[in-house]
Order: sequence, then structure tokens, then C-alpha cells
Amino acid sequence: MDTRLVRIIARKFSNTQIPEEDLVQEGMLALIRAHNTFNVDMGVKFETYASRVIKNRYIDLLRRKTESTSKFNDETTQTDQSFDDEINLIEIKKILASHINDIERAIFNSYIEGFTYEEISKIFDLPRKKIDNIIAKVKKIIKSYI
Repeated sequence: MDTRLVRIIARKFSNTQIPEEDLVQEGMLALIRAHNTFNVDMGVKFETYASRVIKNRYIDLLRRKTESTSKFNDETTQTDQSFDDEINLIEIKKILASHINDIERAIFNSYIEGFTYEEISKIFDLPRKKIDNIIAKVKKIIKSYI
């Protein structure tokens, strides 16, 4: 795989507090993910899809770096809740696998990760209303199975 795309996008995030080599490493992981999840039937070029996956990874990295950590008094409750959330997420992903395409899945994953509709709209270069419609569609599918 070619690292040029990763380095070009990493330069756009060079004004952050994240070292360039960390950005390149995260970008390469995102590029591998894009390669593994790319579907020719989506109607977009691989480079377009990969750049969105890489940007999404960088934005997620920035969010994780800047988020303040919350302290919980009862770590056992937190661990149990995390486990339950993980099981629910696995079930939801199984349901969605056969009902939505890769772009819809990527958009909904961004929504789950806490991105706003505006941020998702910019990442995927789609109108905000289209993002809203996709997320509403996915929520409706989930509700029909739960």
C-alpha cells in the first residue's frame, strides 16, 4: 500500500499536539482497515474511501486525546456496564451487517463514536440531511430487532 495518501492527510493534522510519526502510524492502520472494508459496489474510488477512513481515524484520535477522563467510584459497576455495552454492540453489528451498506455503517459508527451530524457531514462530504436520514434509517432497523 502507498503511504503518500497517509502522509498528505497527516500533514493537514500537523498543527495538533500529536507527533507526525504517530499520525502516520494511525493513518497506516486506517489505510489497512480501508483496504479490508472497501467494496467496489459502493460507487466511489478507493482513494476517496480511504481518505475518509483515515480522516475519521485522526479525528477519533484527537477526540480521545482531548477528552477528559471521568472517575467512577465503583469500578466494578463500570466494568460490568462496559461488558454489557460491548455485548449489545456486537448484537447490533450482527443485525446491521445484512441490512446496511459500508458507507451507512461507517456513518453510523461515526455517530456512535460521538461525532456530530455536522462533523460526519464534513468527513463524508454529504449534506447534513442525508446524514440525518441514514442515521434515522439505521436506528429504525435496530429498533425493529430489539
